[in-house]
Amino acid sequence: MKKMFLFLALCLLTLSAQAQDRWNYSVEVVAGVGLGHGPLAVVTPQFVAGYDLGNGFKVGAGAGIRLAKPCLQYITRNGTLDRTFCNEMDLPVFLRLGYGKQRFYAHIDAGYAVGVLSFYGAAGYSVGKMETVYKGFFVDPHVGMKLGRRGALALGVLFQQSVVDDQVFTLSDDSLSQTSIRRNLLTPAINLRYAFLF
Repeated sequence: MKKMFLFLALCLLTLSAQAQDRWNYSVEVVAGVGLGHGPLAVVTPQFVAGYDLGNGFKVGAGAGIRLAKPCLQYITRNGTLDRTFCNEMDLPVFLRLGYGKQRFYAHIDAGYAVGVLSFYGAAGYSVGKMETVYKGFFVDPHVGMKLGRRGALALGVLFQQSVVDDQVFTLSDDSLSQTSIRRNLLTPAINLRYAFLF
């Protein structure tokens, strides 16, 4: 029995040594700006481990720390639009599917962001801690180009689940009416990423 376990352990070590050149790692910095109900700004340093399946296909997983200024409220006052933002820190964890040949590649990251901390100080609010709004499922497709052996640059769009309050204030005949709807949206942000590959 001991010989069998020793043989299996030796086989696993041999397979992992042969597959060692198929593993790749990257440290990435992603910075973006939102569109519509999206964030004012978002920055995410992250680590990704990937495995080359062959024929250009890759799979991987990653995690990071996301610092964002997501949209808290979307306010309409007599046809004039305004937004308020909060400051937030989240922990995104994701799976990556990709395809690439030579210098060019395309990846799709899909995962879940855990809201850790949120502070607000927008107009009409006192500064303080609040519930996170930029959390939940997300998808981040991006296309890029390798810059030599160690670097890569990519452009993508992050769609992050987010809780946004839509408020409409209407003033007519000296009376003010207010409608408020809380929405759970996939808010978009265009992002640029630099990856250090090793």
